[in-house]
Amino acid sequence: MGSSKSKPRKGHEHPKHLPKVGTATERAWEHEERERAVFGSGGARIALAILVVLAIVGLVFLIV
Repeated sequence: MGSSKSKPRKGHEHPKHLPKVGTATERAWEHEERERAVFGSGGARIALAILVVLAIVGLVFLIV
């Protein structure tokens, strides 16, 4: 019987490693995370953009 250390480690199908600190990739990743925390996912951003456009069009029709 071998020890548990002799067994190879199982890898993940899609590993998600964080970028190294201070690199451009890390700054971009941090920016994305901040945006996602504020605005939500991509679907929420699209819905928010549509609502803003509809609000602007509604205001234009009210003024004219």
